[in-house]
Amino acid sequence: MPKKLQVNLNNIMFKLVYFATRIRVVERLSLFMLINLGNAVICIAEESHVQKVNDATESRHYEDISKLTKANLEKYGISSQVWVTQIYQGIIAGGNEGISRYGGKTDGFLKIEPAKFGVLRLSITHTQYEHYFGLDVNRQDDALLAVNTAQAYLRAGGYHSALSLVASQKIDENLSISVGKFNLLTMASKTPLIGGGGLNTFMNRAFALPSTGVAYTSAIGGPGDRVVLSPPYSLGGQVELKYEPYEFDFYLVDPRSAQSPRVIQRPFEVGVAFGAGVKVNSKILDLNGSHTFRGAYSNANGINLSSVNEFNGNIRSINGSITKNGYYFASYLMTQNIYQSTVDPEKSWGLFALYTISDGNPTPIKWSMFSGLAGNNLMLSREEDRWGIGFYHYGVSQQLLTSLQQINDPRRSESGVEAFYNIALNKFSYLSADLQIISPWVTNRPIETISAIRMQSRF
Repeated sequence: MPKKLQVNLNNIMFKLVYFATRIRVVERLSLFMLINLGNAVICIAEESHVQKVNDATESRHYEDISKLTKANLEKYGISSQVWVTQIYQGIIAGGNEGISRYGGKTDGFLKIEPAKFGVLRLSITHTQYEHYFGLDVNRQDDALLAVNTAQAYLRAGGYHSALSLVASQKIDENLSISVGKFNLLTMASKTPLIGGGGLNTFMNRAFALPSTGVAYTSAIGGPGDRVVLSPPYSLGGQVELKYEPYEFDFYLVDPRSAQSPRVIQRPFEVGVAFGAGVKVNSKILDLNGSHTFRGAYSNANGINLSSVNEFNGNIRSINGSITKNGYYFASYLMTQNIYQSTVDPEKSWGLFALYTISDGNPTPIKWSMFSGLAGNNLMLSREEDRWGIGFYHYGVSQQLLTSLQQINDPRRSESGVEAFYNIALNKFSYLSADLQIISPWVTNRPIETISAIRMQSRF
């Protein structure tokens, strides 16, 4: 292999290794194995190509190889991406006016298709590594929900990095089985119109990681930490079945966030959570839409919210003298395009809405909803731009509100509005502006206004 090319490849691998330096030993070894596999395949692919390239100038020779590298990797069943997202966010009005922070997150993605090596037909492995940098305004405000989802779970003073790995096996074109540690932030990003994950669409968790089930959501996984929200990471399995116009999914997972090492070490020690969903694809006047119904149940124990006797301002810190077994959740999500491209129907904008309901005890959130408009800017040459505006409301359990009132720490339900616009500078860079106006769940606190700018680069 030419020396210059080898140096470039080694530089790429060195950067990936640097990001991995703070992962636990087992995760680090797994990532190194994947990196070495990728390096080996690159070497094989490039050596094969170099033998076929005719005599040309050395500079043109290297340029051609560089352009072919990604295509050759995909030919051998390996594709990868690195995203770097920078965020500057501040509270511009409200009780904590003047606080601002700069930070962000790096995401590395690796997809392996063993079938292209001649083994394990129809199987795919997805690996994602994340690492935070800088600071964020989460917990500096009075809001119940994180105003910066991208930095809500990897941050200073908490977990610095995370590694997710999911192995999927297709039985046929319509049926597949997946097991592993799922990144629900990344899964949410595929939601039509709304997107998710907080990297380039809505930032508030109400939209960026909408309710899909019941689970613990804090790192410590205390008994009072069950809310009607998706955990950021989930350990378990899922079965997906497509039967047009229906899409079914069935899952069984640990009811805690898999961000905690204990979930990996002792899975299902507190119980299980299982559920199912059905998505119905529809068309109105030839415009795409969808309706998704979902339900979930867990047999884990939780704090009886009527007995709460300790609270330090955060839902995950709830403590009480009595426990209650089992909790349930149900939701309905709809999306409907109002306008879509005739060339690519995925380029569209339209209406979205979600409504959820739970038991309300031991689940601290009885119900929630959001609705709004979002999608692509379909003006000529601006089709890759994305925009959105939405309203959300989270109805806190009345049993919890009554208990908090009795211990002189009153709270209320929370509502908010968010709007964003994301400009595609080119196919590698995206710049966005975001504005949130929130009526926080802390009583006697003014309405907060929070603004942000984000810059994302993809490699």
